[in-house]
Amino acid sequence: MFKDRIFTLLALIVLVCVVATVLYPQQFPTFGNLRQILLNVSIETIVAVGMMVLMIAGVFDLSVGSVVALSGGLAAYLMMNAGVAMPLAVLVALAASLAVGWVNGYFIARVGINPLIQTLATMGMVRGLALMIAGAGIQNLPYEFIYIGQSKFLSVQSPVWWMLGTVALFHFLSTRTVFFRRYYYIGGNEKAADLSGIRVSRMKLYGFVLSAFLAGVAGILLASRIGAAISSMGKGMELRVITAVILGGASLAGGQGRIVGALLGTVFMGLISNVMVLARVSGYWQEIILGAILVAAIWFDIELQKRAKGKPVLPKEPAKKVGATLPVWIGVLGVFCSFCLSACEGPPRDQTAAATDISLNTGITEASPDEEYVMVTTAASLPLYVTHDQAAFKAWGKARGVKVSIVGPSDWDIPGQVEAIEQVIATRPAGMLINGTDLGIAGAINKAVEAGIPTVVYDSDVPSKRHCFLGSDWYTMGYKQGEAVGRLASGRKGRVAAVGILGMQNQEDGFRGLQDALKKFPNLTFVDKFETHNTIEETARITTDLINTYPDLVAVCGFTSETGPGIGLGIKEMNRAGKVFGTNVDASAVLLKLMREGVIQYLVDQKRETFVWYGAQFLYDKVHNVNAFPNRYLKAGVDALPYQVNTGIVEITPELLKKL
Repeated sequence: MFKDRIFTLLALIVLVCVVATVLYPQQFPTFGNLRQILLNVSIETIVAVGMMVLMIAGVFDLSVGSVVALSGGLAAYLMMNAGVAMPLAVLVALAASLAVGWVNGYFIARVGINPLIQTLATMGMVRGLALMIAGAGIQNLPYEFIYIGQSKFLSVQSPVWWMLGTVALFHFLSTRTVFFRRYYYIGGNEKAADLSGIRVSRMKLYGFVLSAFLAGVAGILLASRIGAAISSMGKGMELRVITAVILGGASLAGGQGRIVGALLGTVFMGLISNVMVLARVSGYWQEIILGAILVAAIWFDIELQKRAKGKPVLPKEPAKKVGATLPVWIGVLGVFCSFCLSACEGPPRDQTAAATDISLNTGITEASPDEEYVMVTTAASLPLYVTHDQAAFKAWGKARGVKVSIVGPSDWDIPGQVEAIEQVIATRPAGMLINGTDLGIAGAINKAVEAGIPTVVYDSDVPSKRHCFLGSDWYTMGYKQGEAVGRLASGRKGRVAAVGILGMQNQEDGFRGLQDALKKFPNLTFVDKFETHNTIEETARITTDLINTYPDLVAVCGFTSETGPGIGLGIKEMNRAGKVFGTNVDASAVLLKLMREGVIQYLVDQKRETFVWYGAQFLYDKVHNVNAFPNRYLKAGVDALPYQVNTGIVEITPELLKKL
C-alpha cells in the first residue's frame, strides 16, 4: 500500500489534520475552517485536473495561470464594457481559453516546439492580453455572474461543488473510457503508442485544449468568487498546480497518475498553507516550505521511476468504449454545472438597517494577553514593507502588550492575499490590518467585517465595508511627480515615461495623476507606462531601452520601491545623470544616495510608519470602546472610527535632503 501514492498522500493528509487539531483545537477542526480550505483549493484543483491529464501524457502547460486571468478578465470586460449578456460573455471567454489551448497543442504536437518553450511564451502573451483587457481591474460585476462563484449549497460555496463534480467526471473518464486511457500509453511510450495506431499528435492537441478549457472555467469561477476581474489572477498558479499534481502521483516522465491524486495534492498543499496561517508563519518561511515540498515531490518521483524502470502505471479498472468524444463530455460537465447552479442558494444582497436608540456606547475595556491583531499584506517579503510597515506594526504590538502577526503571499499576488484574508477570518483575531493593494480584495474585506472582525485598510484605499482607511492618495503622488518633472524640464521639450506594476489599482491611479499633471506642460509628451514586475533589473533594462529609443527622453517616473534603484542604475549605466531626470515614490537609503549623487532629482514618500501605527491603534480603540459613540449609529452600521484619514506625503528634493 505504501507504494501507492494515493494511499501515502491520504495518510499524510490525515496526519496533518490530526496534528493541526491537537495544536489548534479551537481554530482548525471547525466546519468553517475546513470548508474554507476546500474553497481555497477548489480553483486550483480544477486546473490541476487538466494538468494531470497532460502530465500523464508526458507534457505540461505553464500558461494555465495566464489563461485563468484571460478568461475571467474577458468575461468581465464583455459584460461591463461591451454590454454582452452574462451567458454569452462566459461562453466567449471559454472559447478564448479553448483557442489558447489549441494554439499550444498545435505548435507542440504538430510543429514540434518544446512544451516548456511554447507554453512559457504563451504564458507571457496571454498575461499581456489579460492586462490589456482587465487593466486596473473590473469591478461591480453583475449579480448573475457573482452568483456562479458565491452561491452556496448545503452551506458550502459553489466552487467546491464545481471542483468535486469536475474531479468525479474526469476520474470516471480516465478510468472507464478508451479515449482517456490512451494518454497513459502515450506517456508510457510515445513511439509504441504511435505504432499501435494511437494518433499521438491529435491526442496531445486535445489534452492542451482540455487543460486550457478547465483553466478558463477556473478563471470564471475565480472572478466570480472575488467579485472582480484582476489581471494578476492565476499568477504563479502553474507551479503550484504542477507541484500538487506531482504530489498526487503524476510523473515528470509521464505514463502514470490519477485524477483523484490531483485533488489530494491540492488539498494537501491547502492544508499546509492553512496550518502555516494558523501558526502565523511569515511569508518568507511559507515560500521556503512550499519550495521544499516541490523538491521533495520531484525527488520522490525520481526514486519511484528508478524502481518502476519506466513502466506506465495504468488504472486497474477496465476501460470501456463509452462512445463519447471530448466535446460531448465537456457538455456533460456543463449540464452538471447548470444543475449545481440551479440548486444553489445565492449570495445575499446588500441590506440596510435602521435604529432609534440615542444612548451612548461607553466603557473602555482592558486588553487580554491572548489578544491578537493580524496584518494581511501581499508581497510580504518586499523590503519596503518589511522595514517600514511590518517593523512599525511589531513595535506597536510590543508597546500595547498584545500579539501581532503578519501573513500574506511573499510576491504580488492579489488572489493569494484574498485567500490569506479568508483564512485569517476563520481564526477570529481581535482585528485585521489589511494592506490595500487592489479593488479585488474588497469582497474578502467585506467578509471580515460581516464576520464581526474590526478591519482597517492602509496604504491604498479599497472601497468596501472596511471600518477605516489610513494612507496616501496615489493619484496625488503621481501628480506631484508630474509637476516635479515639469519644473525640472524648465521648458525643455521631450518625453516622459512611467514604470511600475501594471494592473494594480494604486499604481494605475498614480499613472493617471502623472499624465494629468503633464498636461499642464505642453513641452512634455507622455510616452507610456511600462511593467517592471517590481524588480530592479527589469526597471534598469526598461530605462536603458527608453534612453536608447528616445534621444529626447526627459524623465522616467517610478511607482514602486524597486523602480527607483532600477531607474538610477539605468541612468548611470547610460551616463545620462542630470540629462534624464529620475523621480520615484519611497525614500529608501538607496534612493537618498542616488539623490545625493544627482541621479534621482525628486522623491515622494508616504508616512508609512504613521498610517500603520494609527491603523493598528484604531483597531485597538474599536475593540476596547475607546471612542464613545451613539448606539443608534452603531446598530445602523456606522462606525466610531474616522472613515478615511489621509496621512499625507513627504516631498523630498535635493534641498530638503541637506536638512535630513
